[in-house]
Amino acid sequence: MKMPLNDDQLLELLRGQGIPEILEIKRKKQEIRNRAALNKIEVYTKDNKVLSLLEKITKSDHIPFENTIYNHYSTKDVSIPRVFFNKYDTVGQEGILLMEDLTPTHNNLADWEVPIESDKLANIIDVIAQFHSASWETSELAHPEHLKSIEHYLKHISYLERDYLDFRKHQTYNLGEEQFSIYEKCLLSLRENAQKHISRISRYQNTTCIHGDLNVGNLLYPMFSSSRPCIIDLEAVKVGLCTEDLVMLFIHDLFHGSEETTRIFDLYFHSINNKIRSAYTYTQFVEDVRLSIMEGIFFPIKLFVHEGIKDEELIWKSINAYKNLVEI
Repeated sequence: MKMPLNDDQLLELLRGQGIPEILEIKRKKQEIRNRAALNKIEVYTKDNKVLSLLEKITKSDHIPFENTIYNHYSTKDVSIPRVFFNKYDTVGQEGILLMEDLTPTHNNLADWEVPIESDKLANIIDVIAQFHSASWETSELAHPEHLKSIEHYLKHISYLERDYLDFRKHQTYNLGEEQFSIYEKCLLSLRENAQKHISRISRYQNTTCIHGDLNVGNLLYPMFSSSRPCIIDLEAVKVGLCTEDLVMLFIHDLFHGSEETTRIFDLYFHSINNKIRSAYTYTQFVEDVRLSIMEGIFFPIKLFVHEGIKDEELIWKSINAYKNLVEI
């Protein structure tokens, strides 16, 4: 299969998937991102509709992870972009994904301010819970490197500590011993809980495939009520705790304060339990929330140390989440 797809190949693919008679194909623009080329394509059909597509071509000496992940979800009921073509060319060492481009019909959540309207919040929670339930306690994906053994996990915690010490030395936010003690309590607690955590993870007990980067830019909300919210950019999907995604979205990005955030997490708990068959107790869920907050508190520190992103608001959101949702 020649890459990028030419017009004849596009016509054949789309007709094979029931797209009405196609009148015209327009290639809009190309964006280069790392080793990937993103091509925007518009397909005009006889019934006066426009199908917006995104063609992603990735150069790699092995199957690109995102191609693998979209294959993983191809038979699952999740709200992600529709994929029309997914292939890896071993000769050319290129992966190709042809999927719907949702930007003309959806907005991301980046411009939203809290509190989120209750109906929109319910829709978002339901989509996230559906995404998590599709891979609940399955071993279809291997554990990420830092969760493969107790030794790997303890090394991961040591990296968190290293970043914290670097941050403490160079931060300019006037944090004092009260705040620093929180990070040190988290490191101590993560180490004390490590064996129990890895033992559970190794059995895939109450684990799932999480998005891994569920921020406001990777969750799209429809402009029209007939559509559902949609999760995009599956490059960081991994085995983990569902609460890791919740902390990323509802503490780092859309923090509603401790009382309302607890209500949001409770809404998720009831939604996920309506979708899975195994027992996921509220006690375990609360423990997972606490664990994810204690590990997530180091996320803005990692941004500060490794990427030079100095987001003081994110630092304080994490600290306040710990004080109000963990240290109680």
